[in-house]
Amino acid sequence: MKHFQPRELVDRKTYEKMGDGCLILFDTNLLIALDDLREYFDRPITVNTWHYGGLFEWRGYRTPEKARQLGAPKSLHARGMAIDCDIEGYSAEQARRKILQNQDHELLSRIMRLEGKVSWLHFDLLPVPDRIHVFKV
Repeated sequence: MKHFQPRELVDRKTYEKMGDGCLILFDTNLLIALDDLREYFDRPITVNTWHYGGLFEWRGYRTPEKARQLGAPKSLHARGMAIDCDIEGYSAEQARRKILQNQDHELLSRIMRLEGKVSWLHFDLLPVPDRIHVFKV
C-alpha cells in the first residue's frame, strides 16, 4: 500500500495479533482501490483512528464475530472487500457524487458499489451489472 498503514485498516486486537500481516485479510483489489481513491481525490482519507486515540475501529476489516454482533454476518467488511472512510474536504455525499460523475476514470475502476444516505463513504467490490451501484441499507 502506498498511502495507508495496515493498522489503519483493522481493529486493535487484529493488529496486535497479526501486525502488518493483517493485510492478508483483504482482497488485493480493495487495497488497490483504496490507494487509487486516495490518488484520485488527492486528499487524505481516514479509515480507522483507534491507533491515535480516535473512535473508529471497525471501518475496514471486521472480524466475523463483530460482523455478527452488528447484525451483518455476511458483511463484505468481514471478507476484506469493503471500506468505510472519510475524505478530507468532502462530505460523504459530495464524494459519492464525484465518484459517480467520474466512474469511468481508471482510478475508480475497482469500485463496484457505494452505500447511499450515510454520513461516511462506503465502497466495496461486490460485482454488479451496472458500473457503480448505489445501495441503501
